[in-house]
Amino acid sequence: MKFSIPKTDDSRLPEPNAISDSNSNMHTSKTQTSQPPMLITQSSKIRVLKKLSTRVANSSASVLLSGESGTGKELFAQLIHHASQRSANAFVRVNCAALPESLIESELFGHEKGSFTDAVQARVGRFELANGGTLLLDEVTEIPLATQAKLLRVLEESEFERVGSNEPIQTDVRVIATSNRDLLQEVEKGNFRLDLYHRLNVVAIEIPALRERLIDVPLLAMHFVNRFQHENDIRIQGFTATAMQALSQHDWPGNVRELRNLVHRACILTTQSLIDVDCLDSLKSSSAPSQPVSMPDQWLHTKLADIEKQIIIAALQKYGSKRVVAEKLGVSTRTLTNKLRIYREQSDGDGDELLGRPKAA
Repeated sequence: MKFSIPKTDDSRLPEPNAISDSNSNMHTSKTQTSQPPMLITQSSKIRVLKKLSTRVANSSASVLLSGESGTGKELFAQLIHHASQRSANAFVRVNCAALPESLIESELFGHEKGSFTDAVQARVGRFELANGGTLLLDEVTEIPLATQAKLLRVLEESEFERVGSNEPIQTDVRVIATSNRDLLQEVEKGNFRLDLYHRLNVVAIEIPALRERLIDVPLLAMHFVNRFQHENDIRIQGFTATAMQALSQHDWPGNVRELRNLVHRACILTTQSLIDVDCLDSLKSSSAPSQPVSMPDQWLHTKLADIEKQIIIAALQKYGSKRVVAEKLGVSTRTLTNKLRIYREQSDGDGDELLGRPKAA
């Protein structure tokens, strides 16, 4: 049994196109994309959030993206930017967690020559680079309180001064902030300003963890195989059923980033055309369920719909409840019921056989 890759045009796989400039460094990036980011999903939760992001895009409102690390918050930020009227202008990302406290103000607002010891020349800040476009403040809770006050002023008055200057600079920037922490808890702890929280939280979007949308695991896994298979001399076709079972049972604490890195490593290490479980070392320590899922006998070859059917049937065999299965797979009960009706029609109406039970005599 095998789990193989559908044919995909590599040119459609999203790869960031960084534009270098004299102010760029490892903690910031300035990007322009001609195509929207591609969301690999069958989850109803993600589809709802995608529609919300598109509706929000053409407003000027600040957006707060929350969720665990590795869930794809930056991808949603890119989606909002691309769907907006600002898409022709720059998308500038600042990794606030990677910047030392002494440099973050200069990084955001720029500085004048001689404004501090190492300021040997004037520097344009991220707000200036993002003018007319979108500024992503990644892990915004890492910004120190003193700089938070200046950030609040920019959001309210659309102007700022470079470090070492008293001359105001007007700016037109859409700000999107991300955090893997509970911002209200950070406010209560005194680590984050309440007024800044409300200014950023005009539109709040929470990205669900991968374990809350396990229906996406097979599609994402194949997508990453398609991206990384060129790093091995062997023509990698996909996964064995055993390997896919291990992927489907993992709880993914590192979310999509963990899945991506795991598949990347497996593509490098595999000596077979089908990646087996022995190349998924980090999953071996995962606690196995008390009653392993009964995996179906046939896996997808080229039709993506077969993935969905096999996973739904396996989940029903394990949990026995449509409500629980719908919650685990991140789809509505109505959607699940409709799919089961189609499956029963395809199997001549035999619902018992669908669930792995013997036919009635």
